[in-house]
Amino acid sequence: MPFNFDSTLVFLRPESWDPAILLSLGLRAYFLLTSAAVVLVRVIPPLRQSFIPYGKTLAGRQQPPSLLPWISNITVSKNWFWHYYLLSVLLSLFWGYQAFLHPSIVPFGCRSLTRVDGRTVIVWSLMLAQGCRRLYESLFVQKKSTARMWIGHYLVGCAFYIAMSMAVFVDGEQRPLGICCL
Repeated sequence: MPFNFDSTLVFLRPESWDPAILLSLGLRAYFLLTSAAVVLVRVIPPLRQSFIPYGKTLAGRQQPPSLLPWISNITVSKNWFWHYYLLSVLLSLFWGYQAFLHPSIVPFGCRSLTRVDGRTVIVWSLMLAQGCRRLYESLFVQKKSTARMWIGHYLVGCAFYIAMSMAVFVDGEQRPLGICCL
């Protein structure tokens, strides 16, 4: 069967954009680009020296004055990790409330955020349990630290838990064949 170029361009037309597919693709692009950025920073020595060190490895490093070290010196307390887990728990509860108690409310126009199958319930439950466990550990078990982490790491962590909370429900729905290979 010959390749039909016109049928592959149908996705480029705004009238054919399905919010669920766009959200799914957006979340996948986020995870892919974040992973690629981590690899890129790890491979390029000036970026690795500026952005990878945190906690104990951050203290005592000498850097010449330039833009990268200045940006990498914007740090927050490592004790702020509990924010990740609070965000995870709150978003898990929010999406669970939406999916289980108010499935008629369709956030972002995506029905997939309100359709729940058995696999989605299991994954959602595990994400909620993991968030609760880590929040408890961060607040009551872990020793307080004076270590610092770069603000970029903190923001990427928050973005991860926001994206992950939606990905649990978005990827629970069957996807069209043309999208499943992504």
